[in-house]
Amino acid sequence: MKDTGPGIYRENLSAIFEKFHQPPVKTSEWMKGTGLGLAIVKNIIVAHGGEVWAESELGQGSTFFVLLPS
Repeated sequence: MKDTGPGIYRENLSAIFEKFHQPPVKTSEWMKGTGLGLAIVKNIIVAHGGEVWAESELGQGSTFFVLLPS
């Protein structure tokens, strides 16, 4: 899945999958949410033997990858 959001700083990419974590926003926009969505996704994917990760470039959005065993 790819979005066109503001992007995520490289040093925050692994932390976005932790409970209640939201990356710092350096714009006037406030990201609403609880910080649970990606943690839940990671738990489900890992429970099925898979992997999940994100790649991002500031100002270009983020791409989220899910790899499940066949």
